[in-house]
Amino acid sequence: VAGIAGIFSYMVVPALNPAKKEVSKELSGDGHNEEESSHSTDEGGSSKMMKVPFQLPESILVNIKGENNKVLSAKVGFLLKTKVNDDTKLKLMQDHLGKFNSMLVAAARSYFVDLDEDDLKVTEKVHRDLLKSKLNIVFMKVRSYDPKLEVLLEGDPVEEVYLPYFTHQ
Repeated sequence: VAGIAGIFSYMVVPALNPAKKEVSKELSGDGHNEEESSHSTDEGGSSKMMKVPFQLPESILVNIKGENNKVLSAKVGFLLKTKVNDDTKLKLMQDHLGKFNSMLVAAARSYFVDLDEDDLKVTEKVHRDLLKSKLNIVFMKVRSYDPKLEVLLEGDPVEEVYLPYFTHQ
């Protein structure tokens, strides 16, 4: 990963400063390798956290309380703060999270079931923030049930909730 960061840095610099021609010399010279190795040790301690997108496997469809018999349909995704730093651990985390999909869907569904028609008038941001709180509570339980996830996920792992579609009619 540190090698990718070094390459990324050199890809951005020429685009911002096209007049400099030193980039090709650094890429072919020995100085770049020394810089890259010092970069990887500097980043070693802080590169332990990765933010991973996660989407619930099914859409949520609920009846909304009120006079108009509205139906709400929502797809829920979120960004997780993890301690994952490679693809193997990412796959392991996704496999372990898969065991708790029904629990996560149930938590999101329980939030939407409690909504009234008047609640649909507030901005989507309000619903995303309330879902974030509810999901973080569920993740606290999930982490206690699965020791692997306790190691792979941060304390309150849901950083942001996304509602790719959130419609009611």
